[in-house]
Amino acid sequence: MSMRILGAPRQYIQGPGALAQLPGLVEEFGRAPFVVADPVALEREGSPLAEAPVARFAGEITLAEIDRLAGLAREAGAGLVVAMGGGKAIDAGKGVARALGRPIVVVPTVASNDAPTSRLIVVYDEDHRIREVLMLPHNPDVVLVDTAIIARAPRRLLAAGIGDALSKTFEARACAAAGGRNFFGGTTPLAALALADACYATIRRDGEAALACTERGAPDAALEAVVEAAVLLSGLGFESGGLSLAHSLTRGLTAHPRLAGALHGELVAYGTLVQIAHEGSDTASAAEIAAFCRACGLPVRLADLGLPEPTPADIAAITGPTLAAPHMRHLARPATPESLAAAIRTVETGL
Repeated sequence: MSMRILGAPRQYIQGPGALAQLPGLVEEFGRAPFVVADPVALEREGSPLAEAPVARFAGEITLAEIDRLAGLAREAGAGLVVAMGGGKAIDAGKGVARALGRPIVVVPTVASNDAPTSRLIVVYDEDHRIREVLMLPHNPDVVLVDTAIIARAPRRLLAAGIGDALSKTFEARACAAAGGRNFFGGTTPLAALALADACYATIRRDGEAALACTERGAPDAALEAVVEAAVLLSGLGFESGGLSLAHSLTRGLTAHPRLAGALHGELVAYGTLVQIAHEGSDTASAAEIAAFCRACGLPVRLADLGLPEPTPADIAAITGPTLAAPHMRHLARPATPESLAAAIRTVETGL
């Protein structure tokens, strides 16, 4: 019998004004910090550390971009990496920390996905298609989430975080039922299933109210709950719980040139509906989840992602890379090109 393994960041800190703790945290490490930041985050919030050198993330996380940033960090004598911005900028910072063997502090400025807590680094090619997944030796040392900053970010980004979080209970349970492995090579522990379930319950209860906070630009209890769900519970739920069809479908969706520009969480929300259809869940529950997606502004059709009236060739272009994804093994009913295409058609015709 294989081991049950749960992984997590060494420290997770969340709340309005949390960024003020960053200088003290850096002092605890006693190392020269180097900041990798998204240019939009820098323009909106400024550098999180006034005296530290800053490298601007170029926008797509490729192997070449990681090498470029790592070279700048070496030149600066970096002893600690601070990654600031959205998911791709954070993964770029993780790539630098991995290349240099340095600790990392993650400062998300949006809650659009669960990259901040994960040790995974999703690498794309120049055409914005997923190329490979690298890994840090362990989860980030510190994740520092300032919800006053998150509340000022665009509504669409928080909605994407809700979309990314939506899948985790379905994927973790599918992985466990299929006897799959999580991202630590172990079987799914009960704690991961509980975290994934809590993530789903939280976003369903507070998701719409949290999105309203972005209109006011100030956090409240609903936003705090949803940010914790989208960043912490979702991250632990997928990494220790395992993934399945919903995330596998992002491989196929990003491979289609008409869909590569959508946000990760938007793709996962659509993928969740396809996984539910493939699993044959009851129609009423599936329709309820689709209605929740609509209320949050998340896609429920390929047309919402930029592909109206998909042809059989379009669907084939999506199913091919999806079926090649390793997480597709985590299904009670194995997927075939025909069964996956049928699930997509079910979603397209309406849940």
